[in-house]
Amino acid sequence: MPEELVLACGGIPLCLVSGGDHSAVELAGAYICRWIDPFYRAQIGYAVSGDDPYYNLIDLLVVPVTDNHVRAMMDVIDYHSPVEIFPYGIPHTKEEIAFTYYLHGLRRLKEKLEDITGAIITETRLRQAIDLCNRERQLLKDISLMRKSDQIPLSGREFVALNHASFVGDKLEVVKVLEAIYEELKIQQNAAEKNPRVLLTGSTLAIGDNKIIDLIEEAGGVIAIEEFAEGIRPYWEMVKPEGDLIEDLADCYFRRRIPPAWFRPGRERFDFLIQLAKDYRVSGVIWYELLYRESYKTESYYFPTILKKRTGLPMLTLESEYDTNEVGTLRTRIETFIEMIRN
Repeated sequence: MPEELVLACGGIPLCLVSGGDHSAVELAGAYICRWIDPFYRAQIGYAVSGDDPYYNLIDLLVVPVTDNHVRAMMDVIDYHSPVEIFPYGIPHTKEEIAFTYYLHGLRRLKEKLEDITGAIITETRLRQAIDLCNRERQLLKDISLMRKSDQIPLSGREFVALNHASFVGDKLEVVKVLEAIYEELKIQQNAAEKNPRVLLTGSTLAIGDNKIIDLIEEAGGVIAIEEFAEGIRPYWEMVKPEGDLIEDLADCYFRRRIPPAWFRPGRERFDFLIQLAKDYRVSGVIWYELLYRESYKTESYYFPTILKKRTGLPMLTLESEYDTNEVGTLRTRIETFIEMIRN
């Protein structure tokens, strides 16, 4: 969802990407079967509990419907909570007719936002919002590009924290913080990193779901770069305000965005992951997927062969349901993998 549209009508964009809490997943068991991605079951738990501050704040929940897990979450929240929902569909190909369909969804969203705020999204205000969001994305990208160096200036946990803050923080304040950190990192002197560099990828890395990052770093691995469909802000592409601004938003958020696993065909994402592995000079890939997310489960079977053939790199696949009982097994497998690539 383009946050620029929310900012341009005076609204406050909040991306609801909290997760990692098994109690929220358990609470959702009274409302939906367990065969749904635990991230989306957690959203149900947060929404119906009445305890989550963000769900209590929102006036409108915008739901880009990408697959059945998202749709199931939306239907349950719509039925069991007072939250008003605005859905629109996300196509699974990048054909021109698919782009037109996505663009139609954005125009409907623009009308809805104008209706609930009473403010008109003018070209001037939308252009200002695009400039602000582009600045945020560019700073995240610039900081991430620093991690290509042998002297990685910040840990994976620190970069993910910055990325997650951009989902819920005031945009102007987040930009100020990112600018200050970027300037500080430019002059920071670090020793060359000697521990194994890892590419962390998968379905969702939610706010609060820190165990995989912590376990990798505790085992002596260094997360040089991460790529996730959800829970990590995509910052590689900027909006190019060249004509119709709504079309320019659609071009960035849909046409030029690296697609998730449920997209067809999936080669674009695989090519991007392989290029990241080369650019960031990683020694291995850790694929972190949530249980029952079948599109990622399918890819995790055949991507290791593609990765090995094109880069020679090994891959470790991990699954989670946000259960604390998983930690022991995950720690053992991660430690073994890090030791293997170290040797």
